[in-house]
Amino acid sequence: MTIEELNAKLLEAYSEQNLNKITLTLLNLYKEQQFATLNKISALIEDFVQIEIADDGKGFSKLIMLYHPDRGDIHRNAIETLTFKGDFDGLLEFSHILKLMRIDEIADLLESYEDIDYSPVYAWDVSSQTDGYNVVSDEPPGKTHHERPKRQKFFSFYEAFKIRIFGHTQKEIPYYYFEDLDEIEMTESSIDNLDGIAFCKHAVVVDLSGNRISDLSELWELSEIEELNLSGNQIEMIDIISNLTKLRALDLSFNLLTDVSPLFDLPKLEQVNLTGNRIQLKQVEELRGLGVEITIDQPEQ
Repeated sequence: MTIEELNAKLLEAYSEQNLNKITLTLLNLYKEQQFATLNKISALIEDFVQIEIADDGKGFSKLIMLYHPDRGDIHRNAIETLTFKGDFDGLLEFSHILKLMRIDEIADLLESYEDIDYSPVYAWDVSSQTDGYNVVSDEPPGKTHHERPKRQKFFSFYEAFKIRIFGHTQKEIPYYYFEDLDEIEMTESSIDNLDGIAFCKHAVVVDLSGNRISDLSELWELSEIEELNLSGNQIEMIDIISNLTKLRALDLSFNLLTDVSPLFDLPKLEQVNLTGNRIQLKQVEELRGLGVEITIDQPEQ
């Protein structure tokens, strides 16, 4: 396949019409709680993107944001740029969408669906009156037998920020708004991914404690951060933090850490809280040797 042929296939795959079809199919599977099916769809693209859909639907936001129509222009512009540069390998990184084109159910599912508004409000979105979403039931109205409880719902940083400001996610916030923020406080906001935080380029103090964050990759370019609170999340790796060279105070308490060696490269780090993690004594002592004040329970030998 020539680079021109791959370009044509990708532009067709990332067309607004096709992104609408894929997104709507994924949304309906999510509404119907077909998490096992969604996980099988994720498996189709695992050679390109590693996304696992848990039994409670966790991970779905990462999957759908790959194909959300709002990002169509970004994808198409990147494809054209890579084609102009002759970067065939770069184009291949976008080709995971071609595997989804083989899902026979997509066209059949869409035939009876109406168009919906994709301004990033999703089918599982929260309203201003509730903190969760109602489980879809096949039982007739008024029937309460086997009534299902509401399930915990999680958001991206961008969605949670809109909820904090407006009480819902249906209103947009221009991305340039985030560039003026120097202090961010989003504690206990049901955040499970940091999509959108990369626009907070001038953030100095960031508090993301009490969420469900595991991936820190969106923090890579936020090199102005001096104080960062990530306590009470689900973080296992902190390699990204090594790029936050102005960091002075860091709270990583009650996560899933066993290795904090990336902190050795932070020249201005003064204090770090590692309570509730399983850190080796050797690493703790090395940090202390660098002059870092550490708060920790009994470290691993």
